[in-house]
Amino acid sequence: MDWSRAKTIFIITFLILNIFLGVQLIMQKNQNKFDLIKETSIEERLKADEITFPELPQEPTEGTYVEAEEKMFREDELAFLRGQDIDLSGGTTVLSTLKDPYPLKKDWQEKDANEFVLNYVYKGGEYVFGEFREDENQIIYYQTYNNFPFFKNSSGQLVLTLNNNNEIVSYRQTMLDHVKELKKQELLTAYEALVTLYNKRLLRSGNKITKVEIGYYTLVPVRSSQLLAPTWRFSVEGGDDLFVNAVEGHAFSETESKKLE
Repeated sequence: MDWSRAKTIFIITFLILNIFLGVQLIMQKNQNKFDLIKETSIEERLKADEITFPELPQEPTEGTYVEAEEKMFREDELAFLRGQDIDLSGGTTVLSTLKDPYPLKKDWQEKDANEFVLNYVYKGGEYVFGEFREDENQIIYYQTYNNFPFFKNSSGQLVLTLNNNNEIVSYRQTMLDHVKELKKQELLTAYEALVTLYNKRLLRSGNKITKVEIGYYTLVPVRSSQLLAPTWRFSVEGGDDLFVNAVEGHAFSETESKKLE
């Protein structure tokens, strides 16, 4: 064997390997620098457009789609509810009229309404405050699963109706049941969801995001059985809520979702 030739081939091969690894290292550094520039650019553009937002959640990083069915209420489940005239509409909707209106303060807060929900509603602890529709005099609560709300879901919500004296006079309740988790998947972060909204031009100059949270949003608006996706919700002051599917990255506004229903 020609050891001198073999040695030369080995040295050349070693040099080629070093050059290849060096090129890969430089490319990786350039890519990281590009990503940093791109991220900084987005942050600068948000600032330039005067789009403000609170501190973004860091969790969760994983989640699942869930399947759920519309609950059929039974009269015996509601027998403990006192001081109310209860009617079951189709078995899936609880319609309650209070015999004595429940007073809220003139400057009532979320905690005041929560107290009513916990004491006057079937499994009231599974609902969380969603919004106050002042023009309709209604307080909306969303049903939750593992503390994550079902956003804007007519089959899993509680609607409290007030009179002109800030008294709760009635409510309508629906509920999702037999919730089943599907395969766990990696989720978009809240920051990635924010960037998605900006790139899709759903955020406008001067927008003030007041709250960012994750929950579930129905992929297809059917009542009896539903498939729901982990979804980031961005509450915008004076505007539509904005949503980003945390698995697929699909972004949409509340107005767009209503058109699909």
